[in-house]
Amino acid sequence: MAGFTQVQQVDPRTSWPGFLLASGAVLILLFVLLDPGPSRGLSVPGVVLFWASHVMSALLCLQAAQLVVQRVGRSRLLPAAVQVVLGGLTGSLVFTPIALGLDRLLGVADLTDDAGETLGAGLLGEWLALAPPVILTWLALNATRLLRLPAPAAPVQPVPGFWSKVPAALGRDLVALSAELHYLRVYTARGDTLVLYPFGQAVQEQGHGTQIHRSHWVALAHVDRIERRGREGVCHLAGGLALPVSRRFRRAVEDALTAAA
Repeated sequence: MAGFTQVQQVDPRTSWPGFLLASGAVLILLFVLLDPGPSRGLSVPGVVLFWASHVMSALLCLQAAQLVVQRVGRSRLLPAAVQVVLGGLTGSLVFTPIALGLDRLLGVADLTDDAGETLGAGLLGEWLALAPPVILTWLALNATRLLRLPAPAAPVQPVPGFWSKVPAALGRDLVALSAELHYLRVYTARGDTLVLYPFGQAVQEQGHGTQIHRSHWVALAHVDRIERRGREGVCHLAGGLALPVSRRFRRAVEDALTAAA
């Protein structure tokens, strides 16, 4: 079961990190086959290197920017699509000097008129050229998840925290929380769902549970047992869910279970 759970965590059909990696591979292949303007004149290995470095660097910048945006002020209260656009805008700004550096490192600037530009003009021109497609691509990638995010019924009274994003049909018997980069997977006794919410903030809102991994939190009442695997372990929960326990958190998890017994 633990192995199956680990596969699920990288399955692009259910996991955001897996989907992001698969999307990056598809984008690289697409650009290599189309060989658009920026890479023309390079050898085949050069084209592959050019697009692989640009696509993966852009996705890393976008993902990092999205995580930062969610932690700034009250941005997590904004509509999900607005959060993603802000992440795309911020990520494009971060990616611009990297893209310009890659162009010059790989010799692409020498194939265009960019080599003679000043640094300021080069950065501005690069950002104006790449910002629209980068933001649209980031929005399109997230749209595959945003369109599937649940639309919770409006409660009679305001519901605090991430529960305001979880459909009432899943109940409020929380089993576990798992971070999928800037998304949060919420497991309840009735099922699971994906919401746009910071994992760290969600953990701070919880009681009667413990963090077992940098990306996982569990409710103590639903823990069946901890299976030791060397200095790490696997947390088996009611309903068959199994999540990894990191070396850093294992002792704290065992102590919390002992105290709750």
